[in-house]
Amino acid sequence: MLFAVILCICDFLVGWSMEYITDHIEVGGQGRDNYICNKTEDNLLIFGSSRAVHHYNASIFADSLELSSYNCGEDGNGIILGYGRLLMVKERHQPKVIIYDVNPTYDIEKNDNSQYLGYLRARYHRKGISLIFDDVDKNERYKMMCQMYRYNSKFLQTIFTFLTGKAHDDGIKGFRPLKGVMDKMKIRGAYGNNTNKKPQVATRCPLKERYISNFISLCKGSKTFFVVSPSWYGITNENKDYIKEMCNKNNVVFIDFSNDPKYVHQDVYFKDGSHLNEKGADEFTKDLIQIIKTHI
Repeated sequence: MLFAVILCICDFLVGWSMEYITDHIEVGGQGRDNYICNKTEDNLLIFGSSRAVHHYNASIFADSLELSSYNCGEDGNGIILGYGRLLMVKERHQPKVIIYDVNPTYDIEKNDNSQYLGYLRARYHRKGISLIFDDVDKNERYKMMCQMYRYNSKFLQTIFTFLTGKAHDDGIKGFRPLKGVMDKMKIRGAYGNNTNKKPQVATRCPLKERYISNFISLCKGSKTFFVVSPSWYGITNENKDYIKEMCNKNNVVFIDFSNDPKYVHQDVYFKDGSHLNEKGADEFTKDLIQIIKTHI
């Protein structure tokens, strides 16, 4: 019993300390996450996966549309994290324009949804966030009773960043451009000699379908765009078409650049098969802005 009491006290103290430390980091990925969840009042926000982070230059949006802009995308994440972040933004601010970059793998296809909870664990106490955990895995509510569990995956990294003020670059207004050009050998490694090969269509995830609908509902009051950004090999995917149907039913503008001949197989614009490089991102952002201007 004494050991259990000591353990509970230690867990509380560590959790309280890590919450303070996490919320006071202003650099790197954690600083970026803090800005998105606690501070941003920008009028144009971009959400989505790594293709959102690396494809949408927020500075160009701000200059061209005269709207303060920030890129809220995150590597390896999709609609579940996007919904959670927008939920926290809407507690204090109504964006004028919301752009969501569609990636069928993270936004509609069935896989391990618990992988998308990492950035939300430190926000578990925020309004509505615990319900996301219940939807993904009801056992998470018991794990979250442990304060240390909320920070265990980034414990050392968080402490180091807080003490030194050093971290990886958090980008420019959240946008993280990729330098360099693509390596064709990596494309061949992934797709063999057939570089036109398209990924197979995976089963749709009912939970993600619901969260797309929830995200769209949360966007009410903002002009909303769902965008499929360019891909080197193009994208033919029935799940992408399903998201398009959802957008059409909910008066959301759907814009598809995935098979645009300006970008498909154009090495100069890509870092790899899925991600534009800095030049490609700037060019795509400018092309997208011309379409958005016709709607706002």
